[in-house]
Amino acid sequence: MKRLLLAILLLCGPWRGVASADSPPTAPASALGVPAYNVADFTAELQRLSKELGNHPSAQKSKALREALPGSWTVTTPERAYTIPTSSLREQLAAGKTDEARLWVEHLAAGTTAYSASAPPALDKANTELEKILAEPQFGSVRPPSAWELFRERIAAWMERRLTRLLRGMSRYPIGGQILFWAVVIGAVSLIGFAVVRFLTGRDRMQSLNRGEAIAAARSWREWLRIAREEANRGDFRGAVHSGYWVGRVRLEEAGILARDRTKTPREYLRMGLAPAPAATSLRIEYLEPLTGLTRRLETVWYANRGANAEDFQNTLRELEALGCRLE
Repeated sequence: MKRLLLAILLLCGPWRGVASADSPPTAPASALGVPAYNVADFTAELQRLSKELGNHPSAQKSKALREALPGSWTVTTPERAYTIPTSSLREQLAAGKTDEARLWVEHLAAGTTAYSASAPPALDKANTELEKILAEPQFGSVRPPSAWELFRERIAAWMERRLTRLLRGMSRYPIGGQILFWAVVIGAVSLIGFAVVRFLTGRDRMQSLNRGEAIAAARSWREWLRIAREEANRGDFRGAVHSGYWVGRVRLEEAGILARDRTKTPREYLRMGLAPAPAATSLRIEYLEPLTGLTRRLETVWYANRGANAEDFQNTLRELEALGCRLE
């Protein structure tokens, strides 16, 4: 914008005006050669010319001013040096158009003053402002990449180049590309299937419990009942439900209704269908429902770890009564 403004001022056309006589002008020292100015000195020189032209010099004085002008002015700035020709000003003075010449000089002086006002700040001040901005909290996480991050980016770029080269090579061998595609598909499906099986196996804890976790219930059902009541009194209803299951199981084993087998899980024990021990003469079907309730509650509360409350323990006691346990 600064350069455009100076160019517009230099390209200004001739101005119309009326010349009048005045005192003889003072010839500048620059008449002896092509002067070089800084912005401040050049502005002062233009103001001097504007003042002399504003006094309506005579034709003789205008001629002296014209002859004292150099072919061009050289103005140096921090960015570069500018050359400003004086041909338009000299033509106006030769035609006696001092008013137009004065306007031309004033326009050029105004453009030079505007350039000085919009001069860029010093570099040191700009650096200070930049450091002050970057020191604010929102820029605290701004930092150059670490060595590990650069290493990962290089590895990713290397893998991307190799993959791109592989895919480009596959385009020349369609059969090989199809084989690789289906191999990738089969591998992905296998991984997904393996993950699903692992997920379902993990959720099937109630169907396949760890045999090593089977409890060697050496206590009688009355001892298990005492333990269950003590746990309930302490507010440990989860432990009370667990002990209550063993009350019913040991009660059925002692009555000969169930075979004693500590290698089976509660679910596997239930699947036996309450098969009688060898000494039993008939199957007691009426015990199936309460034992099923005890087993399901044990799986939910103990193995699934979903917690228990007083109501769960009361339901356990009712099912124990149905199995023939005297709770008095």
